[in-house]
Amino acid sequence: MRCSYRLITLLAATLSAVPLLGQSTRADQRAAAAANSATEMPVVIPAGTPLTVAIDEDLSSASVNQGQEVSFHLTADYSEFGHVLIAQGTPVRGTVAHVARRSAGGNPGTVTVQVTSVRAVDGTRIPLRGTKKAVGKKRQGQAAALAVLTLGIGATKKGLSAVIAKGTEFTVFTDAKTTVVVPR
Repeated sequence: MRCSYRLITLLAATLSAVPLLGQSTRADQRAAAAANSATEMPVVIPAGTPLTVAIDEDLSSASVNQGQEVSFHLTADYSEFGHVLIAQGTPVRGTVAHVARRSAGGNPGTVTVQVTSVRAVDGTRIPLRGTKKAVGKKRQGQAAALAVLTLGIGATKKGLSAVIAKGTEFTVFTDAKTTVVVPR
């Protein structure tokens, strides 16, 4: 009985893996076709490749919400072997990862944005990782001094909101090895 259970388990695992072996991703198919083409060439962008992005709008911890979409753009072309793989000005997707409003006691606001992806010149989506965090100015000392002088009313003084200005640049990284197909 024990031997037949092992045999059935082995057979089930083998049969479930067979369809997976024949599958390939769309990117793999494009890269294979380009490798055999006289007019197209596959180029690999390694994971961890640094890219510089800039934010397209002013953000404040007073007005944004967690999960809100944020727009960025690539500040310079990314090229390999003389071919532009990601063009300057290409939109980069991102979101507000965390936001904390300024609060009583002189606590400042904070806002953190993260990038998620960009499109290569052939339309391939390239996953990205990277964040930018801003923290407002603390006013805890002022709030404490005012609380003593005003018998506690001064403790309601808030810190300043965090702001990330339009045009702020920061470095992000590709999150996975990606193949882009370009003309030869």
